Amino acid sequence: MLIHLLLPEIHAQYRNFLQVTIGKSWTSDREEFWLSLESFFLAALFYLLAEFVGSIEEQQDMPKPISLSKTKMEASVFSMGLVPKETKQQKKERLRKEAKRKKPKVRLSRPLPKKSIWCILPKHRLEGLEFWIHTLRGHSFIEKRRTLLESIEKMKKPAPSVPGFDPTFGEAHRKEYLVKAQKVMSYLHENQRIRWIFKRFFTQQRIALFEKVNETDPITMEPFRQPVLLHEFGQRKIYQFEAESLARHIHKQLVKNDGQIPTPNAPRNPLTNQLFRAAQLMGLLKQCKELGHSSWVLEAFIAARYDLTSFVAIYSKPLRLYALKTSMADESGWDFIDTLSDFIRSQHTIHGKLFPKNTYDWAISHALREDRMEKWKKLCLKWYETDIMVEDPDTKEMFLGVVEAKTKPLCEPPNELVALKQRRKTMRLAEVNGSRSAGHTEGTG
Repeated sequence: MLIHLLLPEIHAQYRNFLQVTIGKSWTSDREEFWLSLESFFLAALFYLLAEFVGSIEEQQDMPKPISLSKTKMEASVFSMGLVPKETKQQKKERLRKEAKRKKPKVRLSRPLPKKSIWCILPKHRLEGLEFWIHTLRGHSFIEKRRTLLESIEKMKKPAPSVPGFDPTFGEAHRKEYLVKAQKVMSYLHENQRIRWIFKRFFTQQRIALFEKVNETDPITMEPFRQPVLLHEFGQRKIYQFEAESLARHIHKQLVKNDGQIPTPNAPRNPLTNQLFRAAQLMGLLKQCKELGHSSWVLEAFIAARYDLTSFVAIYSKPLRLYALKTSMADESGWDFIDTLSDFIRSQHTIHGKLFPKNTYDWAISHALREDRMEKWKKLCLKWYETDIMVEDPDTKEMFLGVVEAKTKPLCEPPNELVALKQRRKTMRLAEVNGSRSAGHTEGTG
């Protein structure tokens, strides 16, 4: 009696209900009959319940079919306005999902990257050692050669003898290994030499198909006397420059300055205004040097491995000195005027003398060839050169003291400059008055 054991409360209520309803005594035969009937009804109830739950779960799992056309009842409901119509966005999304569901899934296989063939020697030339060459670590000649050298160095040292093994066998194997390793090394060098020959040949064949962009130098706009070629493999074009003008152009870009502050620029292509790559600069500067056009700036840039940051950091003092001399050489430039005026004013302040600003402003612009102004220029250049080149504070102070001692007599009142200024002013007025009087006489006649 499984029900009597599993559901005792339900069985007790069912038994009381039968006794009250039937009104008879509860015998063993009747108890077995009603218990079997009770089991039957409970089994039927559980079966119907399981069927109902299974049908609900099956309906939930099955996808609902999407019909493009509505039934007549749905159409009438839509026309009555009881159900909102499908918007364009909803329709578009529904059609997209339907097309995505119907579209078959295609698995795309990624193509394997092509590996360049490094060893181009024929198999009969390698004498059965091609497996050794291909299994060396690395993808280039330098890496493979380094790997082979490491293995040779290891095998040069005799291995310690192992008890129970013949030491002569290990020694013979070691010598055989070294002989084969030397052969492999010779094959590596031979293969690399052939690769370089083929590379040069194919590169020349590619360059023969390139288009020449210009027929005159873009800087001087003149025909080429010593052409320098720049090959752009990505654009399949050839740019041509005059060696002298290109070397001067790169030199000016590297020594560009703002007053006494160096502000070098990375070299650019004069035609496209694009920065030269390191490999392009190597080729261009090499061609210029072979044609006899170079300078200390270009050599310093080459020594800095074509890196502008390293170039500025290593050669900061020469660049500052070059910027100073360049700004002091242009006597009509504002950098020269400001530098010389500030130097003369600072020396007057050091020596406690009054600075005649108007007189010296006029002298810097109109009387630079006078003896006093020539001395000021030389001492100004010496002052700033000492400040740039000398690092030791005591030594720098000593040299600057020598300059200050020489500027002390120059800080005396510049009477000759004042007299010269007045004399030139008088001559100018006389010339103006003479021209006016001549014009008045001609008019009167």
